[in-house]
Amino acid sequence: MLTRVRERIDRAQLGSRSLAIAIATFKKFSEDHTSNLAAMVAFWGFFSIFPLLLVLVTVLGWVLPAGDKASVLTHVANMFPLVDPSTVSHLSGAVWALLVGLISALWSGIGVVRTMQSAFDSVWEVPYRDRLGTRAQLVRSVWVLGTIGVGLVVSTLVSSLATSTSNGLSLGVAGRVAGYLIAVALDVGLVVAGFRILTTRHVTVRDVLPGGLVAGVAFFVLQELSAFIISAHLKNAQSTYGHFATVITILWWFYLQAQITLLAGQLNVVLRDRLYPRSLGKLPRTEADHRALTAYAAERAYQPKETVNVEFEQQAS
Repeated sequence: MLTRVRERIDRAQLGSRSLAIAIATFKKFSEDHTSNLAAMVAFWGFFSIFPLLLVLVTVLGWVLPAGDKASVLTHVANMFPLVDPSTVSHLSGAVWALLVGLISALWSGIGVVRTMQSAFDSVWEVPYRDRLGTRAQLVRSVWVLGTIGVGLVVSTLVSSLATSTSNGLSLGVAGRVAGYLIAVALDVGLVVAGFRILTTRHVTVRDVLPGGLVAGVAFFVLQELSAFIISAHLKNAQSTYGHFATVITILWWFYLQAQITLLAGQLNVVLRDRLYPRSLGKLPRTEADHRALTAYAAERAYQPKETVNVEFEQQAS
């Protein structure tokens, strides 16, 4: 029965470009073991959150007047639900906390970017001999953190201002809709920039725009959904349960977002290299199958003068 269903889907995708693209994208996602790469990205992303919050709280303790610290901390907690005002009785800047936070945030942030670079090079099947070395990766990681990282903070603030009802601003319906649209546009723009920067292969905006739209919109939706769950349903939960549930929610946010982002990256490759339709059988039956399998083999070239030749045996009719 499964064989018949597979054959029906195979025949159906020949007459449907959308179905063929979807099947090819998910198949390439599976063949590249992209889910494992997404899990690594999620780990480093989750690890970077807490040092950043430590830096934020420390800096606020330095720059804010004593009378404004409580109210500002409350507003920050509304924008970033990880910060619980009840657990921070006062803000006081400490040099050791700032140093620990900055070093940890920089280390984990570089880990996120380097893992993303490896993931996107794998998605685009860039040969290992053509990938950046350790020093070049570090330089690019710091540059990406200073550009796209700042953009993500701005996008989060815009989204929080548009959705929060306790920030003291009366935006109205039109203002909130405009805030949503600006936040989505920022997210899409940042994802498109990341898709271009975080791979050694030369790609254009047109090449990465389809996946950028998918991943950018998904980023905004997951961001709003996680903030809603934490602030609306976990804010008044029992202390221990609320903390555990908050951490689990944020961890799932990173994991799902990493999976969707890399899946969107696979969509860009499928469209750019026309890797569709792909056969659902074990044997390669289409030209797209042969191109994809050839790219997988060529990716394993490690030396500049190494050549990879791919041959396929004649299939019995």
